Amino acid sequence: MAGCQLMLDSAQSIGVHLLCGFLGSGKTTLINAMIADGKISDALFLINDFGSMNIDADLIESREGGVIRLTNGCACCGLSGNLSSQLTQISRWPRPPQWLVVEASGVAQPRPLMQLFNSAPGYYLADVKLLVDISAIGRLLEDATVGDLVRHQVAEAPAMVINRWEGLSRNECDARRNQLQALSPNAQISWAAPPQPAVITHRGDCLGEAIVPELKPLVPGALVSFTLTLPGPVDISRLTQVLDAATSILLRAKGFVASEETPSGCLLLQWTPSGSSVTRTHRRHASALVLIGKGRDNLAYLASQLMEYSSMPSR
Repeated sequence: MAGCQLMLDSAQSIGVHLLCGFLGSGKTTLINAMIADGKISDALFLINDFGSMNIDADLIESREGGVIRLTNGCACCGLSGNLSSQLTQISRWPRPPQWLVVEASGVAQPRPLMQLFNSAPGYYLADVKLLVDISAIGRLLEDATVGDLVRHQVAEAPAMVINRWEGLSRNECDARRNQLQALSPNAQISWAAPPQPAVITHRGDCLGEAIVPELKPLVPGALVSFTLTLPGPVDISRLTQVLDAATSILLRAKGFVASEETPSGCLLLQWTPSGSSVTRTHRRHASALVLIGKGRDNLAYLASQLMEYSSMPSR
């Protein structure tokens, strides 16, 4: 249904579309695409990582506190620490939405969230999907730090959407699909549409004379996050090279970075061990990266290398 609709009366239930998936599976990219294409209306997008949203300025009608209202009748806000309380507040809005699209944390398991939405007054669970990066799933399932978590996510998902299959052969896709189906025999599995064109950087890209840094050996630790504030413009190719060199301990990096290529805006960087994407934006953001990986000392060391290496002038 297109266009702006009147919000439903608060006595009517709000339908929930729950989107799960491990770190870097493509949830934020999918949410951005859903907002941009306008195919869902009268919806509130509840975003786990609100800071990584890249909403086109032309779609924004107003900003009210922590809520961004869009011209298509939808709205976006961040996911709070107390989800139950947040759901109660939303249901009491003067004009509550018809739909709630929820982006779960990358380390959340589907079952507790499903139970929460099934029992929350004024809500019903319309569907649940687990987004799976099929190019990374084999490595993740074997990972000593996160393998059990990923296995539980897959086993609990009633439906999966397979993402990032374009670079794999048919045999590889079939083998990994069978691996997923074995973990969740009753789950419905579908394939995501190929991504829209973007500036994509993959492993092995030729980056001129730049030298890939050799990081010291790193021993994986507990799963943690680390925020790195970048004081000025960076060389995006060098930055990505440092991230690529840390795949033994780094699971995800994302954020907005300033670059000489975008004097009036910045770049949205989304990195995983499978590949990275860089999207130009026309709005200024604080230049910072969120690193998610194994061991706080490891991420602090990686941050120091990013600061040193990416700020060096290109030759």
